[in-house]
Order: sequence, then structure tokens, then C-alpha cells
Amino acid sequence: MKNDRSISRKDRLKSKRLAPANYLIVCEGKQTEPNYFKGLTEKINEKYGKKVDVLIPKIEVKGTGRNTTDLVKYTQKYVNYSSKAYGQVWVVFDKDDYTDEQFDSAIANCNYNVAWSNPNFEIWLLSHFKRVNRYISKENVMDELNKEFQKSGLGEYNKNDEDIFEKITNNGRIHTAIENCEYMEVLEQCKQASQRNPMTKVYKVVEGLKEYLE
Repeated sequence: MKNDRSISRKDRLKSKRLAPANYLIVCEGKQTEPNYFKGLTEKINEKYGKKVDVLIPKIEVKGTGRNTTDLVKYTQKYVNYSSKAYGQVWVVFDKDDYTDEQFDSAIANCNYNVAWSNPNFEIWLLSHFKRVNRYISKENVMDELNKEFQKSGLGEYNKNDEDIFEKITNNGRIHTAIENCEYMEVLEQCKQASQRNPMTKVYKVVEGLKEYLE
């Protein structure tokens, strides 16, 4: 009996993880991006929140509605004045209609991790369904995403959809999205971010949290 208790305690200790880093994810948009990351956070909490032997990262998501330059400044100020210590700080914004100079400058002047997308965040969502290997406009991204939604029986794509994470990550699609982004990563990798279309670094955020979603 003594040996059984010893093994049980050893197994419990082995299953404990080192405390993961707290995440702060600051988004340019107020709808799509925060909804996606909040859905991701809810999924992790739902799966592991009640398990005392598993430590999970605390994820804070901010949807700001600010442009790229203001977003970087806002993040710096927020972190400086926060009482929390963040091990992972991610700033999420798009190329969208910003000039090449504005976009590249915002990335270069950010002291945190930048999950940028070119042309827009929806290229990350589209990556859950298909691989894009050539230039695509933001309008075409939206059109293609809408087509994939309808083919998958998800109705029309809606930027305000609070269930966006749950809808697009079924059937192992997170793995598909990451693989498709890794493929895009090598396309024109020596160029500035403003010239790298299609590309999104959002997969880096999700990749770091993937183990808590499996």
C-alpha cells in the first residue's frame, strides 16, 4: 500500500507543469480578432480550467479599434501600467489599407511580438480551409472565405460572429491552418512584411497555445 501511494504521488507531480506565461493579445480590430482569441481562451479554460494538476496560461485579449501606430503605443503604455507580468505580449494588426511604410514601420518599432497579416486577419481564417500561394486582395480573401464557409455548411462569414473560433477549428482545422501558414512563411521570406502577400504571423500565437487545445 505504501508503494502504491508513492507511485500515485510521483505520477501527480510528473503531471504538473511549470507555470506557463501569461498572454496579452492586443488587437487592432474590435470584432473578428478579439472574438477568435476569446473563443480560443474559452476553449482552453473549458478543457483544463477545472483540472488542478494542469497549469494553463492566463490569456487577456484586448480589442482596441486603434490603427497600427497607435496600437503599438497603446500596448507599450498598457504593459507599463499593468500590475500583471506578461511573458507573452502579442500585437495583432493588418496591412489592410496602410501604406507600405506605415506597416513596416509599425512592425519595426514594436518591442513586442507582432502577429501581422497581409492583407488582413481573414487570411488566417481562410488558412483553416485552404492554402493560398499567390497574391490576394483583401476583397478576394473575404470572397474566398465566404465560399469556404458555405461549402462547409457554416452559412455566410460574419465579422461579428462571436462563435468564429468554434466554427472554423472543427475537424482538426487548426493543424491545417498552421501547416498552410508555415508554407506561406517561406514565400518571399526575404522581403519586407508589406511585400509579403499572402502571409500572416497569427499562426505563431496559436502554435504556442496549441498543446492546450489538443
